[in-house]
Amino acid sequence: MQDSSLTFFRNMYLIAMADGKVADEEEALLAEVAQKMGISEEDQEAVKDNAEILGFFMPNDPKERLVHLEHIVRMMMVDSEIHDKEYQLCLQYADRSGHDQSVFEKVIDKIIQEKKATM
Repeated sequence: MQDSSLTFFRNMYLIAMADGKVADEEEALLAEVAQKMGISEEDQEAVKDNAEILGFFMPNDPKERLVHLEHIVRMMMVDSEIHDKEYQLCLQYADRSGHDQSVFEKVIDKIIQEKKATM
C-alpha cells in the first residue's frame, strides 16, 4: 500500500472522528475513498487505530495540500452538519498547509454550490 494513500485516508478519518463518532455518511465516504485508492480493510483498520497518534499528514506539494484540504472539507460536510471540532481541525489543516481562513471558506462555498447544483 502506498504511503500517500494511507496518509490521505488518515486525514479523512481524523476529520470524520473529530466529533467523537463516525456518521453513516462519513463511513460511506471513507469506504469509497478506500476502495478507489485500493486500501485493504486491514490497512484501513491500522490507520484508524493509529490516526490520532500520527496526526495530520501534510503533503509537500502546495497543489496537493489544497486537494487534501478540499477532501477533508468534503468529509466535514458529508453528513450535512458542520461540527465545531471538525471545523476547527479543517481550519488548522488549512492554516498549516499555508492557506488562510478566506481560502478555507471559499472551499466550503465551492462544495455548497456543487451540492446545490446536483439537487
